[in-house]
Amino acid sequence: MLFYLTILAKPRVFLFPKDFSPANACVICGPNRFPFMPDSAPLATWLHSLPDDFYDQLAHALSLHGMAAAELLSRPIDELPRQITTLTGLDAAQVARLNTIGSHAQLVQALEENPRQLYDLLLVGGLVLDTSLAVPVLAYVRQQMRIDNAQLAKLKQYCLELSGTFLGALEQHLPAALLTGLHRLRVEEVFARYVAANPPPPPTAATIRFTDPQLQMMRLALLLVHSLPEAGEQPFMRAVAAIEPLRPAALEPMIARLGQLQPAEALLLTLPELVQLYQAMQVCGMVFVSDVLGTLGLEEALPQPAAEGSAAPPAAPASSRQAVGEMVSSFTHWVQQTFPDAPEIAAARAQVLALADAL
Repeated sequence: MLFYLTILAKPRVFLFPKDFSPANACVICGPNRFPFMPDSAPLATWLHSLPDDFYDQLAHALSLHGMAAAELLSRPIDELPRQITTLTGLDAAQVARLNTIGSHAQLVQALEENPRQLYDLLLVGGLVLDTSLAVPVLAYVRQQMRIDNAQLAKLKQYCLELSGTFLGALEQHLPAALLTGLHRLRVEEVFARYVAANPPPPPTAATIRFTDPQLQMMRLALLLVHSLPEAGEQPFMRAVAAIEPLRPAALEPMIARLGQLQPAEALLLTLPELVQLYQAMQVCGMVFVSDVLGTLGLEEALPQPAAEGSAAPPAAPASSRQAVGEMVSSFTHWVQQTFPDAPEIAAARAQVLALADAL
């Protein structure tokens, strides 16, 4: 991450212009933005035919691809960056130097002196953007630009299309000695093997900010469900343990995350994680409205009211059950309303409804 922080610190970079709109990105990177010449045209002739605003067109993609390549090569001992360095010759120092390009003249000079380096920077950077290695880079861009996930996706697509168009043009004019047809395929094959072994994480489905009572309730639900398999052999408890996201080992990472989470702090959830919370809350609600609560010995643990006399009725368990029920109902209703067509939510709901038969 240090590498692309350094990039952004350079005077040339405000990563994307303030008036940039991801919505019109496809207009900017259309197929005719770069001049194409016959294959026989020498590189120097093509470079000098580029419009004066060519750097301004490419700078945004160049910045993002440079950040991605720097992130990859900041791990020189890992297998993927070692393979890429072997294939392309790129290393962290070369990427850092290329990331100082700040004008049309500097861009043309870099292409005249070593066009393969800039070609490989854009090729490798674009491939990194489609791997899990790009997560910290994209998160940083999202934070700096204050955009949402949908806008970030459009921004990434804009940069990839722009660099792809430029790479296609450059391939037509690079001398054969600098670029063979197999070079790009070899680099892409290395990334394909990496992605197969390290698939990118699922996209964020929801961002939630819990109030303090909601956060405490969510923690309680997870811990309660986590304890069910060891609490007895009732059919309900066995049925809960049969649901994979609700098994103790599957719950522990989320329990740890919520243990560190502060009230009102943003919690980013993938759809599988949201399904897990959805099911855990519903199981918790079932426990609180059934005799399972007593089986677990939690009935006596509910807060008791301050009695004004010996005849005062112990109403706290009922009120506590009601409070839990309201929170469970509110959360599950929100999930169902927010994702009405998600098959994962429908399947999770069906699993929970089937648990009622085991109560």
